[in-house]
Amino acid sequence: MPKVLVAARTFGKYSQEPVDFLRKHGFEVIVFDKEDLSSVISDVDALIIGTPKVTENMLVNSHVKIISKHGVGVDNIDLAAATRLGIPVTIAQGANTESVAELVIGFIFSLARNIVFAHINVKENLWPNVIGMEVHDKVLGLLGFGAIAREVAKRALCLGMKVASYDPYVSKEDIERTGVTYVNFDEIFKISDFVSIHVPLNEKTRNLVGENELKIMKKTAFLINTARGGVIEEKSLIKALKERWINGAALDVFNEEPLNPSSELFTCGNVVMTPHMGAHTIEAVYRMNMMAAKSIVDFFEGRIPAHIVNKEVLSKLQKRG
Repeated sequence: MPKVLVAARTFGKYSQEPVDFLRKHGFEVIVFDKEDLSSVISDVDALIIGTPKVTENMLVNSHVKIISKHGVGVDNIDLAAATRLGIPVTIAQGANTESVAELVIGFIFSLARNIVFAHINVKENLWPNVIGMEVHDKVLGLLGFGAIAREVAKRALCLGMKVASYDPYVSKEDIERTGVTYVNFDEIFKISDFVSIHVPLNEKTRNLVGENELKIMKKTAFLINTARGGVIEEKSLIKALKERWINGAALDVFNEEPLNPSSELFTCGNVVMTPHMGAHTIEAVYRMNMMAAKSIVDFFEGRIPAHIVNKEVLSKLQKRG
């Protein structure tokens, strides 16, 4: 009986169906709730992985045949090593699109109307004079124009916002046919009242947003990040918040997760922070669960799984039949 190691905190949490699906197809399901997989990975045939790291050393010293990411970001997986070893890595593409997009819109309203600040003060029996701003007619800049950014754009346009985007991998025509204005990289920061980040974390995007970008933003503008913490140079952001280069920020992702208790972000009064919960809705979790489980089943039943990231392994899989 092949073994599936599940290291994703919400797999099977709200519904038993994905676990039952795997068991029905002949798999032993092993749930592991620690970050270091090195003690358990050697004896399993497949991984369903959330945030724990999967290193080359782990893979070399195991007989893992497929890795199914419970989400879309694969920066915690040594993709080069997996590819070299012929291990396909799949993602739950599209499963969390609506959920993350809705959180971005929630952040926009929270920042614009100072909702968190107001809530905290009222809970402390204070009655502050809170002034906010309307989002109507404001400019939302989307850094990246993938599936989530497109859903954010749809919602923002319905709110009467003006939406602009920069993405070097998407044509101007493709962006503008959605009603979004195509702009260059620097212009996103210069013209936007809200800048929302929607790029994967890789060597090209690490620290993509730093001091230069933060300094050219409007002093009244807000920065939103629901993508990956490493895209923003965190020290520069802290400085920008403390010295009021920008009005504030909303962050669902961080360089270190959980957020280090000594992080200076805790001393910034103009930041809203959430615990990487963008994809954590009942609907998105269910979709991710089932897509991750189906990838495993398809692979072991001789079918090519959907949404393989390292497509270079396809030829090896086809040779194996």
